[in-house]
Amino acid sequence: MKVSAVCCGRNDNYGGFLNERATYALNSMLKSFDEVVYVDWNTETGKNILTDDLVLENRDKLKTITVTPEMVKDIIGDAPAQKMCEVMARNVGIRRATGDIIVNTNVDVICPPKEQLEVLAKKVRPDEMIVLSRMNIQLEHLHKAFPDSVKDIQEYMPVIFGIEPLTVGQKIMAPTLSVTKDVITQFPEEMHHRLASVVTSCGDFQVAHRDLLMKIRGFEESQKKRNFADTTIQYKVIMSGGTVTGTNFPPIYHIDHERDEKESSFNSRHSMSAHTTNDENWGCWLKIDHD
Repeated sequence: MKVSAVCCGRNDNYGGFLNERATYALNSMLKSFDEVVYVDWNTETGKNILTDDLVLENRDKLKTITVTPEMVKDIIGDAPAQKMCEVMARNVGIRRATGDIIVNTNVDVICPPKEQLEVLAKKVRPDEMIVLSRMNIQLEHLHKAFPDSVKDIQEYMPVIFGIEPLTVGQKIMAPTLSVTKDVITQFPEEMHHRLASVVTSCGDFQVAHRDLLMKIRGFEESQKKRNFADTTIQYKVIMSGGTVTGTNFPPIYHIDHERDEKESSFNSRHSMSAHTTNDENWGCWLKIDHD
């Protein structure tokens, strides 16, 4: 069973120290996954794509897809969108990943060791998305904990930093929490966005069979601003009759950073859709080359 990671970014130093954070994260992915698909979206003309500026091992597993500013203009036009439009970039990666299992993750998330990832991949059911609860860590603490002589940091992260409790609001849930259509439809629709998230910051490690992501057509491409896109893809899984399960094992670690958030750049909670509005060419299938 082949397992692919899909992540995206822009060479813009988002949040500060992006290159350093991405080096930790991508090297962990290249150790654990069979394939890592990185989509570089809208890096300024004249700059390298992000991964070209990083010191990475196992580059033979890395598949890069470059979406230039000119291509972005052609794809999005004048529609309001993030400069690093995650829903579009993620869908480009999902459609071109070759794994039986696809993990949507981020370029600043240190993933589990290969052995733990393989157990997780075997565990996820065809109609299920498993979502891992992240623990935030500081880059400076990572520096202090692991000198350059320590190479296998994934193995030792839980010993140094612990494991984040699985939480919804202030209530600790363990060891897993699952949400289905039968569960969510018992509640008023205005509560669905919270219930569909299952865990806080649900978009850092979403594990699903490729066929399920094809069925629901990935992330909603109408949600080109910030917020609710990660919840919406889980909502679509649930409302299609599937299950979203949150768990805190194996643990993942998000290297925290500053955030640049403006109210005008947010998707509305009401932009969530129970069923896809993407057409058959989602993931820029006709706009960007594919194998």
